[in-house]
Amino acid sequence: MSDLSEPLKADLDRRQLIKGAAAGAGAVVLPGIALAQETPRRGGTLRIAIPYNPAAIDPMTGRNLPDFDTLYAVFDALIDFEPRTLELKPGLAKSWTFTDPKTLVLDLAEGVTFHDGTPFNPEAVKINIERYKTDPRSNVKADLVTVDGVEVTGKSQVILKLNRPNAGLPVMLTNRIGLMVSPKLIQEKGPNLDRLAVGTGPFKFVEWQDNTSIKLVRNENYWKSGQPYLDGIEFRIINELNTAVRSAIAGEVDLALNLQPQQKAIADRSPNVIASANPSLVFYGAFLNYAKPPLNDLRVRQAMNYAINRDEINKVIALGLGQTSSVILPKAHWACDAATANYYTFDLDKAKKLLAEAGYPNGLEIESFGWSDQVAMQRQELIISQLAKAQIRIKLTPVAPQQAMQAFMIEVKGSMHISPAGGFPDPSQAYEALFGKDALRNAGKVELPGFRELMDATMSAQDLEARKLAFAKLQKFVVENALQLVQYISPGVVIQSKKVQNFKDNLLTTPKLHDVWLSA
Repeated sequence: MSDLSEPLKADLDRRQLIKGAAAGAGAVVLPGIALAQETPRRGGTLRIAIPYNPAAIDPMTGRNLPDFDTLYAVFDALIDFEPRTLELKPGLAKSWTFTDPKTLVLDLAEGVTFHDGTPFNPEAVKINIERYKTDPRSNVKADLVTVDGVEVTGKSQVILKLNRPNAGLPVMLTNRIGLMVSPKLIQEKGPNLDRLAVGTGPFKFVEWQDNTSIKLVRNENYWKSGQPYLDGIEFRIINELNTAVRSAIAGEVDLALNLQPQQKAIADRSPNVIASANPSLVFYGAFLNYAKPPLNDLRVRQAMNYAINRDEINKVIALGLGQTSSVILPKAHWACDAATANYYTFDLDKAKKLLAEAGYPNGLEIESFGWSDQVAMQRQELIISQLAKAQIRIKLTPVAPQQAMQAFMIEVKGSMHISPAGGFPDPSQAYEALFGKDALRNAGKVELPGFRELMDATMSAQDLEARKLAFAKLQKFVVENALQLVQYISPGVVIQSKKVQNFKDNLLTTPKLHDVWLSA
């Protein structure tokens, strides 16, 4: 079984583009689903099945990648990107320039208003960036670790002053820290905006019924002429993925997102829908709290990496469509070094030997959180059975994704969290968000000696080749220290009705719906 389905791998390799955006924020073309295009039709409500109740619809406090299904519909980012290439393009900032490695100038679009009628301006950018950086409830502080301050320098200009170079910052401004929330909402309803959303985006937030639905309506005053085409969007929260597939096949929903290869196999048998499995930047792994025993011992973490059989996991869980890996980026990504991509091979004898050297000749027990849906349980049970062969006994607590993240990353319970991750626009952001001292996903808040210097080198490099070399060193450090338990890089699976036009998935698996429309 190949470690990435041949059509997907061939497309990823063949179409890789290096644009040099943001001094080396390379792009990879994603084919998407190509349907015959007609003149866009206005009207209709797009019904979307999503598998998880969001942790929050505030960009600052959300924790899961699928949150972006809602976020990108309600909020515009300072910098936008082409869905199929990730190439940067103007957003709320019509242009951006590094005047020197530690000064990023943003020239802003004018005449833009938030959904509540208040103007978008440089002061709004300053308020948002400072909130993301300093608010006690912020989960994105790690993304702004290089930003010292924001200066308003004109009626449509702001300057981000950095404490050290960060070539990937423009790419990061396409993500959570670039999403602009209404200052009026912040002032009147803060500090907890988890269930409120007022942005400048193409759709306005209406209501959120827990574990049932999220409803949005068209922003009639959207600043991008002619958009959006839809009257509204209704996200239907369907936890069981097979139920989401059946809903799409039956015509009860128009689009089903964040699915798994098993659901594609089901959908492929129906003439009513179109299913796709595209390359993504999402990996399946396990977060490790290496600040406390037993995972503070490198030998235990390495033993776990040798004890799992990635080929079997990929074959059974991803139906062979994933890419087995020991690292957090797909092999075709410009920042991935093939030399260490498969650093850990399945070796039970080596795993047992490392455990004995660490003082656990009879094995050990590790408390872990995981997800409770059917597909996640299948994956987790397979991983648990594999680790058990090395006498690594996992005591699993399966709960909903947002509860698992809350327990492990906020309340610092347990030693491990089995969960997918990734989907970060810039690889520096990915490493910082996973392993930086202040990162949400680094439950123990321990930064290993040597990490920061390697991390800084990836951001200070000002050309692509230099960044590649810097990332190769950082990748080697992370994998040698076994800071993650990566199993495979996941394909992005989407199922859609033939009525859905101009839908473009992307490598981040965070689709934008600005110009999607429904045929009659």
